[in-house]
Amino acid sequence: MLKFINFSLTLFLLLTFNVVTQCSEVDEVDEFDELLALDDELERESEAGGVKFSEAETLTKAQRIVFELNNENSERIVNGYEFVLVLGYAPWCSRSAELMPHFAEAANSLKELGNSLVLAKVDGDRYTKAASFLGIKGYPTLLLFVNGTSQPYSGGFTA
Repeated sequence: MLKFINFSLTLFLLLTFNVVTQCSEVDEVDEFDELLALDDELERESEAGGVKFSEAETLTKAQRIVFELNNENSERIVNGYEFVLVLGYAPWCSRSAELMPHFAEAANSLKELGNSLVLAKVDGDRYTKAASFLGIKGYPTLLLFVNGTSQPYSGGFTA
């Protein structure tokens, strides 16, 4: 009887995981739009009360605005929007760590302005296939995709 219960529980968990995984891939863009709507509502409420967001709240808000690319969704996200700015980073890279708060701030500012630019990030160490597909060779890397095509950058590299 115990084996049957273990088998049934394992089967249930596997099926649940499979359904959740399939749903998350299909509904990712819809969830993104819902989160943006929630952020808009929170922003209107905070403006009405004169409340400013803390740095932690700004980063949390940006986490909902910025797509987290992986090996499965990177091509779909980059090709699914007209303008996508991708940050390729590595957790061990100090320059990536320095850039991350600025990237989050940019995401929040662009959203507030109603800009159609989508921001996304990819951990190149964890998702090597996605990093390779996107053309990320070092960290940090910023790439602008227009209609799914990476655009070359010819400007300077100073702050």
